Amino acid sequence: MKYRIFYWLLSMSLTAMVALVFAHEKTGWIAPVEAKKMKNPVKATKASIQKGKEIYEKKCALCHGVKGDGKGAASAGLDPKPTNFKEHHGIQVTDGEHLWKISKGRGSMPSFEKDLTVEERWHVISYINTFIRHP
Repeated sequence: MKYRIFYWLLSMSLTAMVALVFAHEKTGWIAPVEAKKMKNPVKATKASIQKGKEIYEKKCALCHGVKGDGKGAASAGLDPKPTNFKEHHGIQVTDGEHLWKISKGRGSMPSFEKDLTVEERWHVISYINTFIRHP
């Protein structure tokens, strides 16, 4: 009887873990570990933030919103919804992860690897950081 309960609990735990992993992989957008460790080499000066703002307003605001709240004019029909940089996302995502995501894109989020230089992408990240500070 003890073993039956033990195996039942074990199988339920494993089932729950597998379900969580598949659900996260389906919806999660996970950057590689190397990307998470990257630091922004461009100092966040007023000039850098201004350059980032100019690029953001041209390339990002339509979906992510002028205020970084994910409520841009084109966001209504998008699934998944554009990131709201003012919420917890900004706290949990490193600059390196932002660079990777901006570079690679996914779904309705375009890749900016060929459209923006690495330095321009770092400027955009410096500007995004003005919405909320993160590691």
